[in-house]
Amino acid sequence: MNQSELGYGLRPRLGTSVSRPLLRLTSMRHGDVLVLTAAGAIDLSTTPALSESLADAIAQRPVALVVDLAPTTFLACAGLSVLLTAHQLTGDRTRFAVVAGSRASWRPIHLTGVDRFLTVHRHLADAVADAIPMVVRTVVADATILVTATGGARAGAAESLTEELRRASELCPGAVLVDVSACTLTAADVVGSVRAAFTRDRRGIRVLTADEDLRKALEAAGIACCVPAGTGR
Repeated sequence: MNQSELGYGLRPRLGTSVSRPLLRLTSMRHGDVLVLTAAGAIDLSTTPALSESLADAIAQRPVALVVDLAPTTFLACAGLSVLLTAHQLTGDRTRFAVVAGSRASWRPIHLTGVDRFLTVHRHLADAVADAIPMVVRTVVADATILVTATGGARAGAAESLTEELRRASELCPGAVLVDVSACTLTAADVVGSVRAAFTRDRRGIRVLTADEDLRKALEAAGIACCVPAGTGR
């Protein structure tokens, strides 16, 4: 990508920060998601720094790029323009999202209608979870099937897990292990998927998770669960 597409000079490296009198930009990896956090005011004097950091982030071709504006104290139209340009430059190869967790960031995004073009979240955890699609893999070994779900909780993820569990229940009359230890589906979604897939007999199913809330929800629903090996719990 041509650095001039975002319009400004030198670019910082991952893990470094770019400072201006009113703006501090830092980048951090969350797995396959690159998060760029902007703390301070984004106006005509600081948008060059934002552009530089976005250019660097896009050039790394991450699976997803999230711009966290929660610490932003002011967001001018110039900053919105930079975000829209970055969204266009990421194309199909990188999912792009913005976290507008403060009034200073959410209000201008909403009032100008920019949220119609960008994926906007209120919380960083939601943005990171939504950025990564859930992947479900099934392995058959003797009389046991292991279904492993990893990744985020994007729309339709629970339905995907349900369909894979239904196939597993039809393939194997024996034990079915469902590992959701690396999945960010809610406890209600996991319980709902198991119930929908195993409508008659759930005696052979075990859900692997170290999440205490999920374990309680599973036990309340009469679904057996256990802690995956190597979690230390």
